[in-house]
Amino acid sequence: MTKKQAFLLYLILQTRLVKRQNLSRYLLDNNELDSLLIAPSKELSRVLSIPHDHSTQLQQLIHSKPFKRKLWQQFCSSPIINWFDQTYPESLRHIPDPPLILYYQGDLSLLNTPKLSVIGSRKPSQYAERKISYMLKPLITETWSIVSGMAKGVDSLSHQYAMDQKGNTIAILGFGFNYIYPASNRPLYEQIARNGLILSEYSPDTKPQKWHFPERNRLISGLSTATLIVEATERSGTMITADQALEQGKEVYVIPDSIFLQQAQGCHHLLNEGAVPVTTPEQLHSYLSSGSWMNENHPHPQIK
Repeated sequence: MTKKQAFLLYLILQTRLVKRQNLSRYLLDNNELDSLLIAPSKELSRVLSIPHDHSTQLQQLIHSKPFKRKLWQQFCSSPIINWFDQTYPESLRHIPDPPLILYYQGDLSLLNTPKLSVIGSRKPSQYAERKISYMLKPLITETWSIVSGMAKGVDSLSHQYAMDQKGNTIAILGFGFNYIYPASNRPLYEQIARNGLILSEYSPDTKPQKWHFPERNRLISGLSTATLIVEATERSGTMITADQALEQGKEVYVIPDSIFLQQAQGCHHLLNEGAVPVTTPEQLHSYLSSGSWMNENHPHPQIK
């Protein structure tokens, strides 16, 4: 697909006049955007499900030379994966609300590796780090990439462990690259940008907002073969990600723990709902080996 299509997609999204979900639905039926350039505002309103005043503004903006010139400079200066790229992750195309643009820093080749999302409590127990190293070490020594959200707690511990083991990790952010949150994670962010991959659907100058994180969570589960939950309280973002993984048809694996541990209450709830318990890395590998990732033309990793 031409760069013109990619830029037009970027331009439409930057106007903030069309919801991403509406544009996604349009792209499912139309594999190009050129027809929007010549469509009257009434037709734009119909096909993009937007109010007439929005379609009028959109029509004006997509033909405004100053607006297009400004956005073209931004578009060319930001490393972006877009819906039309061959590098766009195939696994994300099939989730209910796929991102249309992803900003990235780092090694895009990690998108071609088998991926496991690892998530959990922002206030983990004293045993969380041991759980992570025990479960992930055999996978990290092979071709698996660890996907998480670079939040405090289990997310950061998982990324850092992968980096310390010279393995692969992918961080998916709920904000732009110019506003790292939490600020204490800047060294981790810089390390992943150098040696792993960072993705965000938010432009670099986007500050973190509360609703960004549940939105971001769908990408963590959607990019991965399956999700491993290390620890989780009963009401947490981890539980939201687990629900999204199940909605996407992905398997959810859970590490069980004591019934008296607060950080395990969400895990026990998920187990009662049908999540798969895992207690050894060999067991986790066995489940992953029979998973859908083998249909994505990845080499078969062998745990030693």
